[in-house]
Amino acid sequence: METKVIKQPDKLSCVACVACMATDTRLIDFERFFFTKGPPYSDLDCYRYLLSKGLAVGIGFKNEKGYTFKDDDKLRIEFKLKDFPAYAIVKSKRFKGMEHAVYWNGEKILDPNPTLKEDGLPLKEYEIISWFPIIKFWVDGEIFLKSKEEN
Repeated sequence: METKVIKQPDKLSCVACVACMATDTRLIDFERFFFTKGPPYSDLDCYRYLLSKGLAVGIGFKNEKGYTFKDDDKLRIEFKLKDFPAYAIVKSKRFKGMEHAVYWNGEKILDPNPTLKEDGLPLKEYEIISWFPIIKFWVDGEIFLKSKEEN
């Protein structure tokens, strides 16, 4: 199923848009989930909303200094980007010195930036700050913990 791109209605709602793209819900659903809380929303708000829909962020990374990890470093995370959708934080192309949330659907970046005519830019065009895979753990009312081989 093709993920519908949700463009942000203001400069502070990218987190809400990414959460809605990841869960195939509407912005109004996200806003109702938080009652009176309005933008800006935090990473934790996104995580709470994902959990309410049976999704969780997996192990990810925060690359605050643009460091390139080496094999002998203490932290090594390896997975294929195409294996998981992801919640990602990038340097904003629109507002200098700000961060911006985007959604990786497993194939391409979907960017809620309303000034982009396309759904998103190629992945290589973004400066990634944080990348968190999204993992489904709740399927049809049941906790989904078995591997594909065990089913």
